[in-house]
Amino acid sequence: MAQKLRLCLFAASGPSDPPFASPFEQMDQLELLGETADIEEFREGMRGTPVDVVAVFLDDESGQGFEAVEYTTNTQTSCGIIGVSSDSNPAKIIKAMRAGCNQFVHWPIDQTDLRDAVARIAANRQVTAVAGKRICVIGSSGGVGATTISCNLAMELAALSKDDCALVDLDLEFGDVACAFDTDAKYTLSDICTDGQQIDREFLSKAVEKLPGGVALLARPNDVEGARSVSPEGITQMLSVLGEMCPFVVVDLPRTFSFLSAAAVQSAERVLVVAQLSVSSVRNATRIFQVLQQMKVPSEQIEIVLNRCKANFERITPDEVQEHFKRPIFSMIPNDYKRVQTALDLGCPMSAEAPNSPARLAIHEMAQQLMQGESEEVAAADEPQSAGLLSRIWRRGASA
Repeated sequence: MAQKLRLCLFAASGPSDPPFASPFEQMDQLELLGETADIEEFREGMRGTPVDVVAVFLDDESGQGFEAVEYTTNTQTSCGIIGVSSDSNPAKIIKAMRAGCNQFVHWPIDQTDLRDAVARIAANRQVTAVAGKRICVIGSSGGVGATTISCNLAMELAALSKDDCALVDLDLEFGDVACAFDTDAKYTLSDICTDGQQIDREFLSKAVEKLPGGVALLARPNDVEGARSVSPEGITQMLSVLGEMCPFVVVDLPRTFSFLSAAAVQSAERVLVVAQLSVSSVRNATRIFQVLQQMKVPSEQIEIVLNRCKANFERITPDEVQEHFKRPIFSMIPNDYKRVQTALDLGCPMSAEAPNSPARLAIHEMAQQLMQGESEEVAAADEPQSAGLLSRIWRRGASA
């Protein structure tokens, strides 16, 4: 029997009919440690006990619900957070996600929705010995070359590590990673990352598309309807298992931020933001940088990559970009449009079609940088601890 998740509730001005705790008490997967309406009591309790799940009612006018979310995010990084609100407007959901909510459910709570949210958090908390580095790549705008970099970076990492490198196309609607390799994948993310699908190494090893050069590809769904079936918990499980299978996992991200993107960047070693030396591109890269920080990606794990350097459209310099972001440029890839585009049109990597291309050599050097200092740390399971202070403070709320 699976261990119950330890739950705490916060509602500064919660509903009374039914009580806020009612739908959570009906779930066998949860152990309710307590509930409170006092933000200081909540903070004191969270300092005293490890908690698996916090559910927060977000509709109080004082904004203390969002305070509780941010406090939990900063003090218990492995804790799942469920935001609850009677307002399902997309702006409210985005605000909740940026504050740190992993899941969002509408009040009054539908038990199926709550069960799904808890299942996603449970999947995220599954402890695995992840050896692989996850590298997410996102373009500041369409056409900056982020997918080209993702594909060729995966090839270079596979060659350097002498092992398979996983490559995931998370642009579920318009991704073209498979096209860049001129392949039609037998299985796609819609076959793998759906609700209820159990993902393990044996299953995933049969589902990935093995490409020449050591790339293990997971392609986007074949149609838009398939894209809608991909779930955040499926993405989390899939990436976790890929981390066990491969020393590197490269994820080509879309430029839209959602719970799917959050699942990918959550445990990423690096997030590479690809931009060009134009005002609009750097401006978009700045917005992406800010959103990634709002999604709790540490700033030191976000890197700026400049593509197509020394092109004839440049209006700003790399030094100006470094000054703007207050950090060195991680990689500068020269403009070699003709040979890069030829390789794309032929559906083959630059290492095969144009091995001496300055762009290919720069991506090879970037792969070497990512190889340096490879971490061998293994995630450890949370050790059981007593309920402690939280139990003493909040038990009266759970039993009231």
